[in-house]
Amino acid sequence: MQDFWREQGGKLLQAGALLLSPSSIFSLPELAVSLAIALAFLAWRQKRRRGRVRPGVIWRATMRAAGRLHFGSVRADMFYFFVNSFAISGLIGWALVSSNAITVHVAHGFAVLFGKRHAAALPAWALRGALTLLTFLAYEFAYYCDHYAKHKIPFLWAFHQTHHSAESLTPLTVFRVHPVDTLIFLNIIALLTGLAYGGFFWAAGQEMNPYAIGAANVLTVLFLFLLAQLQHSQFWIPLRGVAGRLVLSPAHHQLHHSLDPAHHDCNLGSCLAVFDWVFGTLYIPPEAPPRLAFGVTQPAAEPHRIFTLLLSPFGNALSALRGRRL
Repeated sequence: MQDFWREQGGKLLQAGALLLSPSSIFSLPELAVSLAIALAFLAWRQKRRRGRVRPGVIWRATMRAAGRLHFGSVRADMFYFFVNSFAISGLIGWALVSSNAITVHVAHGFAVLFGKRHAAALPAWALRGALTLLTFLAYEFAYYCDHYAKHKIPFLWAFHQTHHSAESLTPLTVFRVHPVDTLIFLNIIALLTGLAYGGFFWAAGQEMNPYAIGAANVLTVLFLFLLAQLQHSQFWIPLRGVAGRLVLSPAHHQLHHSLDPAHHDCNLGSCLAVFDWVFGTLYIPPEAPPRLAFGVTQPAAEPHRIFTLLLSPFGNALSALRGRRL
């Protein structure tokens, strides 16, 4: 009995960390800041267009957007929220590639090939700042590579399309991910970030930690507060011009989920638009919100059933291996 209550207490602590930790991918502080940013943007846009701000108009527009949510899709997002919130630590344990092991082997390999280096004669803050930026860029590049592969390789798309089957976008949609999709993502992230750490440790001649909040890179936490929760939302907030080629705004990601063939396989990054820009997958969102429909091109008969979301991808993946169209 004591073990049972100890286990339940651990789950409550895990849920509390998810909802309250500033480094969580989904926390109440992040949602509050994101909502404030969205409402401030709507007020600014109304002020620019009509010369004044009318809170009632903003409220009615927000409620109309909420009323267009697809109940079945949102319910499936909630299911994945509970499943992935408590299973994520187990999934990390199943990752085949260890970031720490990659770091050690890469640093050792460079030392064998080029010799050991003396500790860099730079201030600790400068080295930590450089490592923070490098690992953030490594994560972003790994995210892009993972995402690009899952949109281009039918076997991987069979699992990734669970995420794209959402017909309404809410912050909970970030949890709508098939476990196999997550496992592949974790291994690619571990491989490329491990390479970045190992190379940096060898070049710097010493080990150190990047600037972080909790367990997350401080730059990633900044993105979580400013943009991440709005990427899966009903708020059309576009970045254009130079900014739209550097940072993926919420509108960028909403185009990524669009059913319009013109938007397929675009805006594959997480936070930065740089890799999409370099590799030709960037689609700059228009200033005015277009009429977008979300989902997959060939949805299942019941695309939001748990059986369809969890088990059907395995059959689709086998069909892809046999050369059949999904």
